[in-house]
Amino acid sequence: MREATQTEVRRAFDSGLPGLRPPRSVIVVGAGLAGLAVAHELAARDCEVTVLEASDRPGGRAYTLRAPFADGLHAEAGAMTLTPHCHYAMHYLRELGVETDTADLFGTTFSYFARGRFFTPDPESVAEAGLDLHPHEKDLGVGGMIERYVSAVADSLQPDLSAPDWAVTQRLAPYDHLSVHEVLTDRGASQAAIDLMEPLFLEMRGGDLKSASALSWLRHEASPHSLGNADPRWAKVKGGTDRFPQAFAQRLKSRIHYRRPVVRVEQDAERARVTVLAHGRMQTLEAERVVVTVPFSAIRHIDFTEAGLSDAKHDVMRRVKYASIVRVYLQMRRQFWPQHNASFSTDLPIRWIRDATPQLPGPRKILECLMTGWRARAVSVMTEEERLGFVLDEVERMLPGARDHFETGTSVCWDQRPYAEGAYILPERGHSALMPVIRRPEGRIHFAGDHAGFEPNGGSMTFALESAARTLVELGATAGES
Repeated sequence: MREATQTEVRRAFDSGLPGLRPPRSVIVVGAGLAGLAVAHELAARDCEVTVLEASDRPGGRAYTLRAPFADGLHAEAGAMTLTPHCHYAMHYLRELGVETDTADLFGTTFSYFARGRFFTPDPESVAEAGLDLHPHEKDLGVGGMIERYVSAVADSLQPDLSAPDWAVTQRLAPYDHLSVHEVLTDRGASQAAIDLMEPLFLEMRGGDLKSASALSWLRHEASPHSLGNADPRWAKVKGGTDRFPQAFAQRLKSRIHYRRPVVRVEQDAERARVTVLAHGRMQTLEAERVVVTVPFSAIRHIDFTEAGLSDAKHDVMRRVKYASIVRVYLQMRRQFWPQHNASFSTDLPIRWIRDATPQLPGPRKILECLMTGWRARAVSVMTEEERLGFVLDEVERMLPGARDHFETGTSVCWDQRPYAEGAYILPERGHSALMPVIRRPEGRIHFAGDHAGFEPNGGSMTFALESAARTLVELGATAGES
């Protein structure tokens, strides 16, 4: 079966999926956005669809924290931002009646804290910061560095790089075998310049620029989803991202079964079967098709011995890497720093600090502190009390008064989250060769999720939903095979 292209999937989706004659029964493993969207469309077409979710809530990494905060404050632990180009997400938000608001990442007061002092991205401030920049970099400012080291490379690879139905052409192929760090240094960037630019790479902020695919990075940086293209149309889900999956779940109701971890998937020529844990017992369910949306970081907990998967699929499940992210949230009695919608990149172990509640009313604020890569893995080993104490000490070094204003806090270590075990996909060198294998159905078993999208970078709600649309097109193409 030939895989539909990105353009063909979108055309079919925008036409209402006219070719979708669903199987009589489908089991969806996982109630993240991809699984919810698949089930939503199948249920609307009278398919007997069952969603098995290992946790006690829908949404997966669309996860809003509401406790232990006061005054109705909340903060996002996972997905949080939508651009006008998030086609699939915007479609479902409208269909489900979920409201949006201006994104917190737009209009931030962004600055750096390094070597014990604050400075801004503009050329004069960077030049005075005393960083170990190359002579030619001292008058560039961060915007000039991005232009020289990133935009110029991306522009040289057009139109191939931004093609709607993109492929790894002869011009693009070398960049998939280079790391982001190699491309930047080959262009003449100093390590100090790379440190200044890294916070603006958004979905590549996993602390692993020396292993991440330069092609995947350039594809994202050349897209309208790049942080450098933020504008007032960038949005967030009003009231918290979790309202989006909850709206799906409300439509699906009893079709979703929570606290049902799937431990085995198998198939034969006639049926597919899953074994699920339910109230301390194993139960086997059958369906014509199974859609697996579990992140590959956690898929090792499912046995596929009798699923007939190809060696290539087993290999890619082991090889795909996920970013290590820890997000710590500190509730402060009031805002004691001067900047509105503050966002700081630091040379401290806590690499990024921001006001996570710039639009919420009341005097209290939540500071979010983000760590990635090896720092995140180190902090994950701490107890919750140790982690909060460590982070608070670091914030105090940068923002004196933090301890006096601190009231309560919590943290999310994505590597340790059950059934996720990682934040978003971190495409390493050679990732483009893995992508078709990740997406490819295996008999009666289909794969969806942001890791199984057409785009190489995960962490996006709309990419997860696009993978759902592709899976639905696949299911439609199987009509008559069941």
